[in-house]
Amino acid sequence: MAIRLRPLSLSVFTTIFVAVFLILLFSLGHATYREIVELDHSFRTANKLRADAEIRAALNDAIDLIEKSTRQLAAWEEVAQQLNDVTFYSYWYRHRAKSNSLVSRHTLDVALYDQGGSVLSQIDTSLLPEAIETSDTGHYIQVSQYEPLLVVIVPVEDSLTKRTLGYVATLSRVLPAFNRLGHFSQVDPATLSIDIAETDRIPSQTFAEHIIYRLSSDPYTAALKSAVTQSLLRLAGIAFILTLLIFPLAAWLVNRPIMQVSQYIDRLKRDPQLTVATETQPPLLIKELDKIRVSLNAYHNQLNLVNSTLDEKTRELHNLAHRDPLTGVMSRSAFDDYWREVSGVFQYSRNQICLILFDINHFKALNDTYGHQTGDEVLIAISQTIKNLLQGGEQLFRLGGDEFATLLIGCNARKAMQIAKRCHLAITNYPFDKLGINEPVRMSIGLAHTSLDEAYSFDSLQWQADVAVHFAKRPGYSSIVCFTQDLAKNARGLYSSRTHSAVYEAIASGSGLIMHYQPIVNLEKGEPQYYEALVRIVHEGQLIMPSHIFPLVEARSLELDLDRQVIAKIIADLQNRVIPVGTGVSINISAPTLVESELINWLAPFKAYMQDYKLLIEVTETALITQLQTARNNLESLRSMGFRVALDDFGSGYSSLRYLGAMPVDVVKFDIALTRLIDDQANNPILNYLAKMITESGHLLVAEGIETAQAAEQLAKLGFRYGQGYYFGRPMLKIADPKSVKNPLNFSASFKK
Repeated sequence: MAIRLRPLSLSVFTTIFVAVFLILLFSLGHATYREIVELDHSFRTANKLRADAEIRAALNDAIDLIEKSTRQLAAWEEVAQQLNDVTFYSYWYRHRAKSNSLVSRHTLDVALYDQGGSVLSQIDTSLLPEAIETSDTGHYIQVSQYEPLLVVIVPVEDSLTKRTLGYVATLSRVLPAFNRLGHFSQVDPATLSIDIAETDRIPSQTFAEHIIYRLSSDPYTAALKSAVTQSLLRLAGIAFILTLLIFPLAAWLVNRPIMQVSQYIDRLKRDPQLTVATETQPPLLIKELDKIRVSLNAYHNQLNLVNSTLDEKTRELHNLAHRDPLTGVMSRSAFDDYWREVSGVFQYSRNQICLILFDINHFKALNDTYGHQTGDEVLIAISQTIKNLLQGGEQLFRLGGDEFATLLIGCNARKAMQIAKRCHLAITNYPFDKLGINEPVRMSIGLAHTSLDEAYSFDSLQWQADVAVHFAKRPGYSSIVCFTQDLAKNARGLYSSRTHSAVYEAIASGSGLIMHYQPIVNLEKGEPQYYEALVRIVHEGQLIMPSHIFPLVEARSLELDLDRQVIAKIIADLQNRVIPVGTGVSINISAPTLVESELINWLAPFKAYMQDYKLLIEVTETALITQLQTARNNLESLRSMGFRVALDDFGSGYSSLRYLGAMPVDVVKFDIALTRLIDDQANNPILNYLAKMITESGHLLVAEGIETAQAAEQLAKLGFRYGQGYYFGRPMLKIADPKSVKNPLNFSASFKK
């Protein structure tokens, strides 16, 4: 259940706005303060890095100083003498080793080692080890009771032969030398310490990480932070005071004019037909609101005019969509609406319902023999005859070319059969010879009625009536057949043995699937511009037409599989040059395929032929009813690839104008029912209005079902660029090259007789 929000007054909105403003102001101040804190943290991080560098530099300087003094000690002649003669080493150690000027002031102990690394003489007071590794010269740090001591070992060489006589080692305090030599700007020297108590040996590089210190204070940064914080607080206080003063005043100035506009809108709502004179109304204080009032008046007056015109056009379009323009009876779309309405009622209130289908026998042959005009007169005569025999509340619907239907509510099978017999007798006795027809015109009638015991009986009425009509056409059966279960068994056997197997085989492997191409002709030049690809199936030497293919495909949801096979066949025909270079081909896409995520990949191979052909995607307006946004996205992607998009069967559904405005469409193909309005002078203004409106919107117009030169000429005058129909050519398996034919397809609608 959707939650409906309660509208709020302008005062509430003003209060909310003030609160939001103050919250945003506080958030801004808080964010600024956080930035200052982060900036201070960044400064401290940078100072810490510089302080670490100062520590390492001071440590290196202290080590270098002690190493330098140790090397000077190693070069002292007395050291070499002691190594050559160890007799007086103990005396030398106590009285000369640490009291000479060569020893650093921070040195605690000195020891001499022979070439093997053993001390010359063990001294109880010595702090250095009794033996060293001769390969381990250099320095390292040892820690005793948090006191870091530097041990430096340097070889002693003979001044003449450069031969190693032994080694000298010194033990020195690090921190005093470190403090004396360090030039600290970021480190507070008084806070220097280390975080390890005891260790025998640690490299100097690692030791630097164990030195603890505090950064020296920066009075300028602290003062700046305090000053910025105070400024933010003062700014927040000023903004808060201004908010409390300005917003109530502004709300009062705006609220009163808006209330006037609101009251004025309520007045227009109460009296929508009111025509308002702007000049007689006093202006509002605020210029923008007064402009809204003036524009609202103008829009209201114009809307009244448009609504009047729209109501009239809506009635005309509704009548056009729900009434067959040729016979005057109800259309297929009206039948579908009525069917859904009756189906909904049947679920709750069971009643006897009978569906009667009327089908003219061999009407196509009659139409081809005597012409389109005579065929139309036959349809008119039959429809009016049946309509006159129906009772008051019953409607006659034209479902297709030569197929009519009526739905009888509350009528049992016996009474329905009587009505069907009366209709059949009246048509049999009709004087069709007045129309120039020498052969008798016969009608096949199929009846199907609901059963009160079966819940699904209504949904199967159409199929049952189709089966009954099928047997009414067969030899050995009456021209009027009422559906029975025996007929259903025979019908299933018939379809499964031929049509089903052929369709399934064609969809599964492409076997027997062929494409026929019908030309779409430029009405001005009389030349084919492109060809519509129409699917056919060849099975056991017989051609299965779309009227038998697509009902099975839709019933079994095989549209995606069929479309993939059709796409593959058209690509093969383009590769084999079946379609003349320089023309084009239009491809019909079903509704499920149109919203398929892989559609773009399926059509990608057509890119190789876009230099030589115009490629169109045809979609019927019913194919766009579901998943409209997905269909739109796919069509826009195809247009970016180079395809054009044609809206097929325009005018056959309920939402032609909606889909034309919402979808990316380049070409609009008028349904044959709209095209034939050209034969009725009373409907010509409607067709003219639709053609003009769509042409001015930038779309190209194609008229379907053109069968005469007169119709082609009249449609060209109305703005139709292209035409399609038997007058220009039937669907054909092989297309003759227009350049190889003398005066090819000379069907120009602009020629003068």
